[in-house]
Amino acid sequence: MKSFRKKGLAKEQKYLVDGITSSGIQDKSILEIGSGVGGLHISLLKKGAKSAIGIDIAQGMLDGAKTLSKELGMEARTEYILGDFVQLNGKIADADITVLDKVVCCYEDVDALLDKSLSKTRNIYALSFPKSNILIKLLISIPIILGKLLKWQFRPYWHDWDAVVKRIESAGFTQTYKNATMVWDVRVFLRSVI
Repeated sequence: MKSFRKKGLAKEQKYLVDGITSSGIQDKSILEIGSGVGGLHISLLKKGAKSAIGIDIAQGMLDGAKTLSKELGMEARTEYILGDFVQLNGKIADADITVLDKVVCCYEDVDALLDKSLSKTRNIYALSFPKSNILIKLLISIPIILGKLLKWQFRPYWHDWDAVVKRIESAGFTQTYKNATMVWDVRVFLRSVI
């Protein structure tokens, strides 16, 4: 929350906002899975989205999101839910826009996460994930190995990112935006069949 207050969104998050807004967000609802303190969906609300649901597994992140939302006058347009989205899926309403910023790389069963989140998305599906190159893979392998050895409850995973994109496209979405930072790939998709 301190970082968002001081610097605003990270570069890859700004790219997500650019890609999402290019497809039109006026009066649309947002589902942000792994919302953290909410900077991303609050930024989209400021640009014209109607409402947002933020889901996170960390109560501290949601407490920060609620505080930030209240400070910025967005509390009536936001809702926060504690838990694992895949396990909560049946209790979550569909949304026009679904955002997963640095989430697919922190979830072991990426197929379940994709299937359930795609099924909740009416219009725009946006995500960021580690770039598919050997240097990034090596960098991420360190916390992956440490997480396995130390049995961390929350740790990163390396998935086949090309397969992730193909799975999104096979669910009826067409990629409309692509950008990247040194570490993160940013993709935005629009549902092509309604």
